[in-house]
Amino acid sequence: MSTPTSVYERIGGAEAINRFVVLFYERVTADPMLLPFFQNTDMDRQMAAQSKFMTMALGGPVLKSDFDLNEVHRGRGIRREHLTRFTEHLLAAMYSANVDRADADDVVSRVATWSAEVLGESGGVDG
Repeated sequence: MSTPTSVYERIGGAEAINRFVVLFYERVTADPMLLPFFQNTDMDRQMAAQSKFMTMALGGPVLKSDFDLNEVHRGRGIRREHLTRFTEHLLAAMYSANVDRADADDVVSRVATWSAEVLGESGGVDG
């Protein structure tokens, strides 16, 4: 058996991502600060998109060119404190899904590299 080479492989691949994404959105949609972002959202579609993003961010088989995070999040009023809360829920969801704490920290570190795009602080003519 070969040693996992990416965070994606270390945490258990698609199965683990899908498991913690469900737990993540259970927490997010129960949070009064974050719920307004998802009140009119098809959550099955949202969770599929989040799983795809996580797969890409963690070194799995998805290409970066499949994503335009700046466009998807533009005009939604997402601020740094929202990202902090999302991160807290992401960590809690990963811990609940038995992701190793060091790997969970690595996941957060990798996902955080896209925070400027989510906040509209990079890319495009507007941001």
